[in-house]
Amino acid sequence: MTIRSLLLVTAAALAACSSDAPDGTTGAMQQSSTHPDCAPNDTACQNDGLDAPLAAGARLPLDVRITARGVAAPKIRLESVRDDVLSVDMDHGALVGLAKGWSSVVFVREDDGLVMDFITMTVEKAERIELYRLTKDGGAEAAPLPDSIQLAPGDDFEIAVKPFVGATRLLGDLEASWSLDQADVATLLDTGRPASRRVRVKSAGKGTITIDAGGFTKTLSVEVLP
Repeated sequence: MTIRSLLLVTAAALAACSSDAPDGTTGAMQQSSTHPDCAPNDTACQNDGLDAPLAAGARLPLDVRITARGVAAPKIRLESVRDDVLSVDMDHGALVGLAKGWSSVVFVREDDGLVMDFITMTVEKAERIELYRLTKDGGAEAAPLPDSIQLAPGDDFEIAVKPFVGATRLLGDLEASWSLDQADVATLLDTGRPASRRVRVKSAGKGTITIDAGGFTKTLSVEVLP
């Protein structure tokens, strides 16, 4: 039996035994710590680790740290056991959700192919999307934005779209398209992440921000008061 076949048989049981370390999710072999590639000051993201399924169609950049004692930080590559469920973009160190299911992701030392550790991820298809204002540390606020908000000229903040299944907020950034129907009211600035934009308010008026992501459409009506 190959190591990857063994992982498929035992992944579910080992995943139940793995625990969350203070700085992320501990691998099934207890040799690594993994969390999403969070904003530098987003300690909640770093501490929670991989605490939810990955959304189908979403990308999740990872920060993987080998914690085995006596092992210098090796160069590793990520391999998906089930590439019909999720794939690995090694150029950007990201997982890409493809279809509902689960797969182990193996951390392999590049110089000799030694398996250092692995994690098990589930992938879920989103049922809806919600829009969040981001805090200064890059994390999402506790509650999503309502359908309409009031702003003042000079307001400057970042918003992000998040996928959900039931009450669970899924991991990963969905590819999203953004538009604003009144360019004289505000400007949408590209943040370098497809699932978020910075809103820079310019003058009094009303406008609607429309976001298309994951097959869903979300709108946010903004009223800028004089």
